[in-house]
Amino acid sequence: MAGMLLAYFAYEAYLNLVGPRIDAEAWKNERDFFSKPPYRGTQGKLQRICEKIGIEVDRGKRPYQTIRDLGRLRDFLAHGKPDTYAFEMDVEKGKEPDMFHDLQIYNMVNRKNADRALKDTEEFIEYLHARIPAKRNGDDTLFRGKALKFPLALASGGTKQT
Repeated sequence: MAGMLLAYFAYEAYLNLVGPRIDAEAWKNERDFFSKPPYRGTQGKLQRICEKIGIEVDRGKRPYQTIRDLGRLRDFLAHGKPDTYAFEMDVEKGKEPDMFHDLQIYNMVNRKNADRALKDTEEFIEYLHARIPAKRNGDDTLFRGKALKFPLALASGGTKQT
């Protein structure tokens, strides 16, 4: 679960890293701009970036579908609501019943989904990263090479000789 959640955070961080380079005006007042339709939330950020650089994402297949599912997991965990259910079961004498066998989280978090999440998140970020420079003017070192092969951070400035 932690790996899946962190994969989604890496995706969000990537959008927030490249967003201001693609549309500085929208990211200047990020909280306000991305708090209402049509660019609400993280998926609104993706939509804005795609519109600005003129690419389309196939939302009907992987890897995007995995990103969408990770967003749902993130929301499920961040905005937890009680999961209420009732059932009857036969239990062998001396054994404890598995009272939590049918929880929604088990459908979201498992080894197969975790492996897919890591693979698809990297693939999706690299998909975006490879297309951004072709749609932008100018030379930006951020977009050289692979997106996830260096820290998601930037620094600028110079040194002062004393």
